[in-house]
Amino acid sequence: MIPAGYHLAVTTRAGVTAARLLTGAGEVAARGQFAVAGTTAVVDQVETAEGHRRRGLGTVVMRTIAVTAASMGARTGVLVATAQGQALYSTLGWSLHTP
Repeated sequence: MIPAGYHLAVTTRAGVTAARLLTGAGEVAARGQFAVAGTTAVVDQVETAEGHRRRGLGTVVMRTIAVTAASMGARTGVLVATAQGQALYSTLGWSLHTP
């Protein structure tokens, strides 16, 4: 569910799909992107702007990426994450394979 005051924009350009949560003023509050290679989605640049953290926006972005990538044929995902990001990703079912 998208928190009040934000709207979701999903766009694809040159094989890279971006999911962005925007404020009413059009400011990017959270974002992430991925590309599908075969049946693997490679997720990159997932971030939430400092003034918008702790509102569930990262979860919305990651779920949008997962659903969209699956609709494009992805069956697995690869994600490079910071230690801070790993906490979020593990709650969403991602698991660490290599530190």
